[in-house]
Amino acid sequence: MVEHRVHFFMHPQESAISSFLPVLFPHLPHSNPIYNRLQAPHNLPSRHCIFAATFPTSTNPPECYTILFADRSRHLESQIWIFNPLIALPSLSTVQEQELKAHLEASIYFLKNTPITEAPGWPFSPILKYACLHEHISSALFNMGTAKDAVPYISRWNLWILSTSSVSSNSKEGRGLPKGYTVARVPEDQLDIVIATSTIPRQASTLLLLPSVGLLNEEGKLVAWGYIGIDGSFATLYVLPDQRGKGLASRVAVELLTRLDRGGFQDLGFDGSSGWVHADVKVGNKESEGVMKSLGGSVGWESSYMWIDSEKF
Repeated sequence: MVEHRVHFFMHPQESAISSFLPVLFPHLPHSNPIYNRLQAPHNLPSRHCIFAATFPTSTNPPECYTILFADRSRHLESQIWIFNPLIALPSLSTVQEQELKAHLEASIYFLKNTPITEAPGWPFSPILKYACLHEHISSALFNMGTAKDAVPYISRWNLWILSTSSVSSNSKEGRGLPKGYTVARVPEDQLDIVIATSTIPRQASTLLLLPSVGLLNEEGKLVAWGYIGIDGSFATLYVLPDQRGKGLASRVAVELLTRLDRGGFQDLGFDGSSGWVHADVKVGNKESEGVMKSLGGSVGWESSYMWIDSEKF
């Protein structure tokens, strides 16, 4: 067996949340995806999620460390979130690049060699689905993976970040909502259209547990909607083609983020405590870029979703 100088240690879920969050909080908004994903109510113990870090339990993290969360049982969805404080730096030295590479390589071997026999759907596919990767991590992981022909999929986005408190303080309830529309959470019996129009795989069971806002027309039919993702992202914003040009996307966004900031989704386990949301937007998507700008958001960095074939390692 190959020996690695970086090792991951499992952390029990109950202690991981209380110990990881204070470490991640000072690094917001860079740590926002994993900060929210760790404490999402979707992490039921019966799913046997992985909470791990490159430092043991009851130990303060060193200067360079990696925190990892994985839910491999979400076969069709993103599974792995990872954070290293090096991503907050505008650029990395050669030594820092090598250190980050060692951490990422260790994460692949750790996930590959950690059996979770009790988890739903075990044994898992060897494909590791990394989510919302900062460009420093994405670059290192991609270079490693392509050298072994182990990257079957990658998508690149601009990651926009915005403060929920700034959206909430600048909003006015009902502003810009045309006559004949009402605001509500997305009805369960209309999830089919949400799933059908999403470019990212979504399961109904996941959507039911996520904060959402929908606009309904006079017949009670869903015409526009938006969600807060498991990792605190502003996701699945969509307006039906025949309803566009009325400012509905911005109305959905303001309503959703205002409710999140004011604790309107605590019954779902989302308290908005990070104070930030992020959104992955394709370059050139003028509509989504316009919504983010109107909310006061800005591009933070490039974000990637990448699959790694662990059998090639």
